[in-house]
Amino acid sequence: MRDSLHKMPQLLRHFLAISLGNYGALAASFLISIVVTRRLGVEQFGRLSLFLMVSQVLMLVVANWTQVGLIRDGSQEFSTDGSIARTFWARLSIVAPLLTVSAAVFFSARGPLAVYLEIPEGALALVYGHFLLAFVLASLSAVLQARQQMATYGAVMFSEKAVSLLLVTVLPASVLNNPLAVVGCYATSACLISAGTVGVLGWRTFLPIRIDSAASHALLRFSLPFTLTSWAGLFGTSWLDFVVLKWSRSVADVGLYALASQLAGVIQQVTITFSTLLLPHFSALVGSGDEARIKVFVDKWLPYWFLGTSATFGLALVVAGPAVPTVFGQHFAESVPPLAILMVATTALALYNAFDPLLSAYGATWALVKITLGSVVIKLALAPVLIPPLGVAGAAISTVASYWFSAFCVLALAQSRLKVPVVQLAWLGLPVGVACAGLLLFEGRDFYAVATAGVFVSVALLAVRFRLFQKEDRMLLQELRGRAVARNGAHPAGSRSRAVRLEDVEGRG
Repeated sequence: MRDSLHKMPQLLRHFLAISLGNYGALAASFLISIVVTRRLGVEQFGRLSLFLMVSQVLMLVVANWTQVGLIRDGSQEFSTDGSIARTFWARLSIVAPLLTVSAAVFFSARGPLAVYLEIPEGALALVYGHFLLAFVLASLSAVLQARQQMATYGAVMFSEKAVSLLLVTVLPASVLNNPLAVVGCYATSACLISAGTVGVLGWRTFLPIRIDSAASHALLRFSLPFTLTSWAGLFGTSWLDFVVLKWSRSVADVGLYALASQLAGVIQQVTITFSTLLLPHFSALVGSGDEARIKVFVDKWLPYWFLGTSATFGLALVVAGPAVPTVFGQHFAESVPPLAILMVATTALALYNAFDPLLSAYGATWALVKITLGSVVIKLALAPVLIPPLGVAGAAISTVASYWFSAFCVLALAQSRLKVPVVQLAWLGLPVGVACAGLLLFEGRDFYAVATAGVFVSVALLAVRFRLFQKEDRMLLQELRGRAVARNGAHPAGSRSRAVRLEDVEGRG
């Protein structure tokens, strides 16, 4: 217990460093999107999204599935030997053949690929180069995480986006009106930050250069299950929507949907960060066998989180109506309806990201893999059917169906494990659904009035339905604060009084 309390300040600093780097990078990405959308316009922004799609697909197939293993095994090696060299080169020995194959396939298919992307064959080298530099930077970021250099890792995340923002801002409009120039800016930023990261780490970090077959086999065995979720991401993400949109509609539709996806992705980071915080918390509780506190947390505290995020997302959607065309340009006004639909998917993601750490802590890894694959099947089935007639709205609807399938599955799985009525938490996404319906059905002042009133009314009804903001919850919160004071030696009775309150709340639930 003392060791855990001793480590808390360091863990908190790491979390804050990652959060600052992550949200700083998101802010820079948001500004990049503003500059790029205004410079490129809808159609050229769609072409840029297709170029980046190719780079991201290569990352998913070649490298992403070994990233967690590099961090995990590298952390263990660093804690025992003070080095990560063995794990670094073991991972590279796994990825190198895939890099070679990807380069060969890319070169062999250069003709059809250039036709599909509508660029000269020589320009494909820039797209592949962007992938390689992104791979190098991601690998170096994993090394920083393995070495527990979280402040530097956060700085790297922010710096890469900040340099990209600087480049797209200073380049003249006559140069930046070509999406390939934007890809060049991104590649240059990745190159510069990678070089700087190597300088911070020092070459000795990667020495000695040798391949340890035992380390390679161990890393490969650990990473292989991740191929299912990583490669499934080829079909479960917006990249599938881009392909179908370009095939059945137009590149301009790709641009509209790309902006909607980016904006939804920024908001989704809130739920991802919360998930990162929950994993160690749930792991500790599961490890100690303290299911009572898990049930209290799920039954009493998570509803506040879900209702708060849902209300915030709903109000953000009300603001997005006039804000998107004002900020990104009037041509992108048509991105608002798919954004509204994607926000409904975001509420499902909030539910999934809250219970994914709990199920992972219980060891339900394969169940989560099956859920992911089921979600992908739904996406594959609906996207080609809905997108041709409905366009960007069809892409967003297929995403909603896919995300809510995953959300209901993890809720049902958690409910069967905890014996707590977890599935009903899905109702807490109602404020976003009301705001989305208001945007799609009404215009102008009617939309603002209906959507805003709908969000507040639904929040009030849900607060009553889930018995939130009750006296006993306030009492428990006071006891939690008292326990925090007791840890500092100011309230010796805090721990005992908290135990009593926990029993009271469990009895009420």
